[in-house]
Amino acid sequence: MTRPYISAAARLLDREIPEDYLSEWTEIIAAKTPDIETQSASAIVFRIGSEWLALPTSAFQEVAELSPIHKLPHTRSSVLNGLVNVRGELLLCASLDVLLGLEKMPLNHRGQRRVAEGRLLVCNYKGDRLAFPVSDVVGIHTYLLSDLRNIPATLPNCAACTAGVLYWKDKAIGCLDTDLLFQAVNRGFE
Repeated sequence: MTRPYISAAARLLDREIPEDYLSEWTEIIAAKTPDIETQSASAIVFRIGSEWLALPTSAFQEVAELSPIHKLPHTRSSVLNGLVNVRGELLLCASLDVLLGLEKMPLNHRGQRRVAEGRLLVCNYKGDRLAFPVSDVVGIHTYLLSDLRNIPATLPNCAACTAGVLYWKDKAIGCLDTDLLFQAVNRGFE
């Protein structure tokens, strides 16, 4: 540094602080900043029939290949599809299309729900393990909670288990509420 710059810097740093300096900066720092929505959530996006749905990732254990669903004799529940073998463990298999009042998935020659090239979603929510077949799995979608919209009146059946609707890639996705969904499934199994 040359001498003129050193003396200019010294004059700048050695000057007197204005009287209102402290109060002015106290007001600036104490001023409330506008709230910015930063709370996000993530969900697995999947399709049942023609309906796009999402369920929080915290409820999922795995996405498995679709395997045969074995009917349980003397079962009156239309929500309970039967039992399904997932890596050697038998799990209850729910029919979300029936539970949510969606377009019914077609039946095969054994009277079982058929999903062409579908997947099996396995959930573990508060110790309750459950599987359900889906037509397609897109993957994980992260969104801001403020992006969740109200449920349209055209979804009366689904609304009981739905937290809201997301719009993603020109699709309306019904975001299911995990607590409400598992309560409805348990009632449907009775």
